[in-house]
Amino acid sequence: MKKIIKRIYITCILLTLMLTGCGLELQKDFDYVSSVLDPHIDMTAWEYVKSRPDMFSIYCDAVEYAEIKDYFTQKDKKYTFLALSDVAMKTYMQDRFPGATKIEECDKETVKRMLLYHIVDGEYSAYGNLMVEPMFVLTLIRGEEGLMTMLTRKNPWQADAGKVVVNDTGSNGSSPMRLAVTSNIMPTNGVIHVFDSYCYYKK
Repeated sequence: MKKIIKRIYITCILLTLMLTGCGLELQKDFDYVSSVLDPHIDMTAWEYVKSRPDMFSIYCDAVEYAEIKDYFTQKDKKYTFLALSDVAMKTYMQDRFPGATKIEECDKETVKRMLLYHIVDGEYSAYGNLMVEPMFVLTLIRGEEGLMTMLTRKNPWQADAGKVVVNDTGSNGSSPMRLAVTSNIMPTNGVIHVFDSYCYYKK
């Protein structure tokens, strides 16, 4: 008898739940319009990094300290800026200048050379001339110390498709591979790729 009452009770609850949903309107059709995000921003590289103090405050201080801001503000030539987040800048200071709490406590010429290594002559993005195989690019540091390779991941089956890779493993001596955390931001004077680790050449 208890089983019968229990089944009747469950049946009543299920019927009640099913009937309460019947009064809702049917979902209307939606016309989906596909579009691609426009990576272009109407500002210079300097204006962009300055607009993100939550991410680039130490980087901006370093650029001003090293007196290379002109590369970021000029509009006559296109550069690829490998912008370093505050995470990357803190790691750089800990690695190269242990105990330094501000970028101004670091050797100015060393900071300048590191930043110039992160500026590539020309415009390199996943939308244009970056290949899927490592290619050597010209940084603003000339000679062996300035050697750098770049590539982009274009395979849609890879989790990092569209990301930019600097110094892919084995492509540039023993230089550590770096993967952009944000890539292909296109200011009026070039391209910006954001990194959480600083890049350097190692023989």
